[in-house]
Amino acid sequence: GLPRPAGMFIFGMICFYIMMIALGVHPWLAIVGSLTFAFSTNNLVLYEAGHMTKLDTIMSMPLIIAGVVLAYRNRLLIGTALFTLGMAFNLGSNHPQMTYYLGLLMLIFVLVELIQSARNKSLNTFLKASGYLLIGLIIAFGTSASKLLPTYQYSKDTMRGEPILAQKGNIASSSQVDGLEYGYATAWSNGARDLIPSFIPMAVGGSSNEKLKEGSNLDRAFKKNGIPKDSRRGPTYWGKLTFTSGPIYFGAVVCFLFLLCFKYLDNTLKWWAAISVLLTLGLSMGSNLNGLYRFFFDVFPFFNKFRTPNSILSVTAVVIPMVGMLALDAFLKSDKKAFKPAHLFIPAGILTVLALIFAFAGSAFFDFQGPSDAKYGLPDSMMKGLIADRKSLLTYSSLRTAALIIFSAALCWLAIKDKLKTQWAILGIGLLAVFDLILIDRQYVAADDFVSSRDYKNIFAERPVDVQIKSDKDLHYRVFDLTVNTFQDARTSYHHKTIGGMHAAKLQRYQDMIDYHLSQGNTQVMNMLNTKYIITADGQNPRAQRNPDALGNAWFVKNIQMANSADDEINAMSSFKADSTAIVHKEFASYVSGLNPSGAGRIKLDKYAPNRLEYTSQSSTDGLAVFSEVWYGPNKGWQAYIDDQPVDHIRVNYILRGLKVPAGDHKIVFEFDPPVYKTSSLISLISSLILLAGIGFLVFKWWKRKEQIEN
Repeated sequence: GLPRPAGMFIFGMICFYIMMIALGVHPWLAIVGSLTFAFSTNNLVLYEAGHMTKLDTIMSMPLIIAGVVLAYRNRLLIGTALFTLGMAFNLGSNHPQMTYYLGLLMLIFVLVELIQSARNKSLNTFLKASGYLLIGLIIAFGTSASKLLPTYQYSKDTMRGEPILAQKGNIASSSQVDGLEYGYATAWSNGARDLIPSFIPMAVGGSSNEKLKEGSNLDRAFKKNGIPKDSRRGPTYWGKLTFTSGPIYFGAVVCFLFLLCFKYLDNTLKWWAAISVLLTLGLSMGSNLNGLYRFFFDVFPFFNKFRTPNSILSVTAVVIPMVGMLALDAFLKSDKKAFKPAHLFIPAGILTVLALIFAFAGSAFFDFQGPSDAKYGLPDSMMKGLIADRKSLLTYSSLRTAALIIFSAALCWLAIKDKLKTQWAILGIGLLAVFDLILIDRQYVAADDFVSSRDYKNIFAERPVDVQIKSDKDLHYRVFDLTVNTFQDARTSYHHKTIGGMHAAKLQRYQDMIDYHLSQGNTQVMNMLNTKYIITADGQNPRAQRNPDALGNAWFVKNIQMANSADDEINAMSSFKADSTAIVHKEFASYVSGLNPSGAGRIKLDKYAPNRLEYTSQSSTDGLAVFSEVWYGPNKGWQAYIDDQPVDHIRVNYILRGLKVPAGDHKIVFEFDPPVYKTSSLISLISSLILLAGIGFLVFKWWKRKEQIEN
């Protein structure tokens, strides 16, 4: 209920705290764990980059993990309740990719638990817990059915869905394959060097637009060239990614505590943690660890719908602090007489030695040059300074990590030797772990990064060219903005209906139009999309050019050109006249059979809403009308009406709508009312009531037990 970003992070802390308490961790240590989880640098970088649904999804993950662990520890009711509630929150955040990745790790946990149950001859207990969790999963899925089912239906028509065009030679487009094209899907693949920042934060430089340390080589060069202090940022990042907003840093102290799990946690948690972390680190490398990623991409269902392999480390950032706090708790509660220095100093020594090697011998392993350096166009003198800064960042960051691990190990040793009270050890380790993360986080989100609402609105202030276009009284047209990265930038959409914009799951047919025609400057396609204005750069001042050939919202055609395949359909648009010809796929041959359109008549758009469009038509003969609206079908919610009577409509020109219109004056309506949403909304209501009733039952049961104890 709190505003962003505070509410998101506090919610994550609460979920993590509940998980820690439910798993028996000391309350003060649970607080430390909650802070290290919430302030994991990955979470701050996601927030800075605007990945809100992803962050929302991550924040509820601890409840899910806690529920699964408790259920298999024979605490069925509370475990199932936490799992179901966590899954309901998680699925409601509507970022299926993060949920899927967590599901992979939970599947590993279940498999490890199954092996342990088979060894202990307790399969009945395992099956009972699995049954409870399955029921909880069904209920949780049902609570978000109104989001998930329409999204699933829509996904089939997107770049992540089913193929449309034929496979010919090398696959270059997701339109040729089920799911995403492999190269596009793996575009953000970590290199081996990109894994080092998990415990050495600035090992590969931080971000592609890093705040420069005052007095650094590049900072001095920028100062010499008159660049203001607030604007002195540079591409200190030199890893394998195209660019990045910051490192995925789990924390030096947290990584050290994680390694304690191999001595101090039970086999199920220990092996689950080890396999999960190794698997996610490997999968984050994508095409740079091709055999592993390709196996998952080709074999695991739905895996080929996802892109940016390095994002799987967002789930690792939940596992590592969780296991680290459980391991520290077990260490502090362990038999002090059985303690051996190797239990503590081997994990501390491994990370410390690694950090010192990178600090003093980094130049022997790396050249500190990134694959994207050329695009920055820095002169040689500045480039040499930048490389020197990158070396300095690795050295400083490595020494910092080594110091943090040594201090943390020392506090653990003092506690286990009864030279320091447990609560003081927890406080000391907590301060080291939390401030370690916060100091790095402030590089990417700090107080001065927040602006007033007035300044925020100024980002979207109208340009003179926007004012010029908006003076057009006909509001129902589209704009092609060439002054921005047209198909990656969404800012134009703030002011206009555009043929550009950005969406990670665009309709595949529209992406095909971009690839085959819009990016090639096909004016006939621009005309059929009713592109009335083209914004071009004129020196420093963008200006609008009016396209007199834009075809409007709908028109009658006089020619029908049949296409035998999707490839024929899209290729035919390279040489057709959009104002007079409609290209129709053979699957709709019966619809246009016997129709002899003349092209005479006119259609006018009277009312426009995203889910309802009203037109009036006038024609002297039966004809075929083309509507400059995307075809989404069949039977997915868009219904056409002529004079309030439902009629069929078809796809024309690969992506637009076509409708047979009889002679005379008629009212035409397109209305979006998808049946899947009605059904899924009912499922969500019923499932939510069941979940609330279940939670109410547990609260009532707890209250009665409390009364009995008091009596």
